[in-house]
Amino acid sequence: MFGEPRRKDEGLLAAVNQAITGYLHLLESVPAEERNLQERRYIVWGRGFLRALDELEQSQFAAVSYGSKVTKTYIDEMSDTELDDYHRHLYFYKNAIIRLFAILDKLGHFMNERFRLKTEEIKARYSYFTVLRNMHTNHLYTKLEEQLYGLKVAYKVPVERLRNERNMEIHTINADLLDDLLQAAESKQSLDQRKKTENIQEHLKDLEIGCNMTFTASEKIFTYIRTLSESSGQYSPSN
Repeated sequence: MFGEPRRKDEGLLAAVNQAITGYLHLLESVPAEERNLQERRYIVWGRGFLRALDELEQSQFAAVSYGSKVTKTYIDEMSDTELDDYHRHLYFYKNAIIRLFAILDKLGHFMNERFRLKTEEIKARYSYFTVLRNMHTNHLYTKLEEQLYGLKVAYKVPVERLRNERNMEIHTINADLLDDLLQAAESKQSLDQRKKTENIQEHLKDLEIGCNMTFTASEKIFTYIRTLSESSGQYSPSN
């Protein structure tokens, strides 16, 4: 898209890819005809995580690249080309935050099944953060939980901002919230009739933090599961 060479994985993305691939190699070391249903499911799940994380990184990269092309503060100052770049930035930024929380929720469901946490008994429709709260409250898999809970606390504020934006993007706005937004917009417009761009740099900083948390959490989860599997000789929970 940007005429650049193929990405060379490094840093957090390389680490998480290696962690997932290592776990997949363990699962795939079992002959196909001898794999149980859970092992087959975890292979599909692991491959899905590799693809999802790749898509998140690409969405983040595109949001940053298009955002760097936007130099004007006001919409009416932009050329058609810059306005197109701004709209593309917004598309990839919103796409990235939706993918980020989708990955986190898939991680939550994966851990809930892999560790038999029974989070669904606490909340029928649960998220990654519900799973963490379950692990934290009930002292489950504490070595992993402490690492993940530490990440959650460290990145709480920017990730909460991202989650609010994700919710605004994909959920129906209720009447009270819509009224608040309209009042805020009218108040701001009375002070400045010209429409400003979104704060691109602040958004991208939050997105970078959210991606780093997601990559790091994924790496820690799959590294832990691989180590657990190697030490127990079981690649999925026994029935």
